[in-house]
Amino acid sequence: MSIHAIESKLIDNNIFFVLPSWSSLLGYPTLGRYTNHDVSRISQDLVIFLGGIECAISTERGTLYYLFGLGYYYVKFELQSGIYITDNRQLTGLIFPDFVYDHLATSENLTLETDRDVIIGEKLFKLPIDMSFKSENKITFIQGTLMRNVFITYKDIFLEFMEMIRNPNSFQLDKCGHMLLSTHWDFYNQILISGDMDNKTKTSYLNATAGLNGITIGASQHLNANFTPTELKKINKTISKLKSVYSSIEYDPMFLFSIIENSSSLLKTSEHFTFNLEDDRTYKKMPKESIFISAEKNMNIFKEWPVQLRRQTKEQLESTFVPRETRIYQPKIKEKLEKPSVLKFMLKEEDFELMNIKRPFVEFKPLPYMPQHKPLENLFTLKKMIEENYDIRTIGK
Repeated sequence: MSIHAIESKLIDNNIFFVLPSWSSLLGYPTLGRYTNHDVSRISQDLVIFLGGIECAISTERGTLYYLFGLGYYYVKFELQSGIYITDNRQLTGLIFPDFVYDHLATSENLTLETDRDVIIGEKLFKLPIDMSFKSENKITFIQGTLMRNVFITYKDIFLEFMEMIRNPNSFQLDKCGHMLLSTHWDFYNQILISGDMDNKTKTSYLNATAGLNGITIGASQHLNANFTPTELKKINKTISKLKSVYSSIEYDPMFLFSIIENSSSLLKTSEHFTFNLEDDRTYKKMPKESIFISAEKNMNIFKEWPVQLRRQTKEQLESTFVPRETRIYQPKIKEKLEKPSVLKFMLKEEDFELMNIKRPFVEFKPLPYMPQHKPLENLFTLKKMIEENYDIRTIGK
């Protein structure tokens, strides 16, 4: 679906981007469903993203911000049974409309108020992969802060993510296409996937999971409507490069900051972009945090959260869950249970007549063409064969 893009420009930006809670960012919109069961509680819903290229698109409805790279949506949740379940999805892109971006950019930054390209906050952890331009003291401080707040807290999830990246079958754009975690106005709190994804992967990926409004096909249409073939080629090339880099680097499982250290030399930017647009900006309190380079021009513009997308607390969301009662018959106390009487049965002779049932004659005719790799068309063909009385022996062959 086209959103009438007015302006777009791709910007290389290798960043480490983590949202500790996806639901918290969106104001706890839904608990979601899993295997046809309502989710009763979400304990973790983390988004990890190793970005490589970003973009801001101005549209008639507002500004859309994109980040492309290697991503991971991880969720740990509980069903009515009380058993915890974990689920995850690969991601190749994030889509934020201006109201979500501005909410994120104005959330509290816990540390490093004067460092514009490093954010360690309540709702976001973000820093550049290449920190060669920073002092040793600042790198040491960033390292310690990230280890305490991110890598130790979410250690197992990061290890899962890195193993997924190393899997040869992961992030194969030619086979699976793009997977976009979206807060776009028309695809709010959904993942958009490509219809070109192979059927086995698609069937598994489309299964509903906790914390999302849905997973739907439409990524290719959305990207084709808003990016040129040249831009899409550059995006895909960047993702393939990130896959190659993060698959090949060595890292210490006990010191996960080594992921950033060991990839920085392979992902150096030819020209470092500074967020300090004014000489004294380093020491000024800005209206918003500098998350994306492409958003700097909108530093003094703020979009309110839409009223129709009502925000609520985690407690309010969980209170909406209504347990389903399991109906088991239990007799009332006053009921008097009587042992059923035993009936006497008498043998009765009946007349039986043997019948010879023969299969009706069906004229032999050649089978219709069976399409290859098109399951839906195959089902229609089988239906036709049954309705038109094809010879069963021919079908069996």
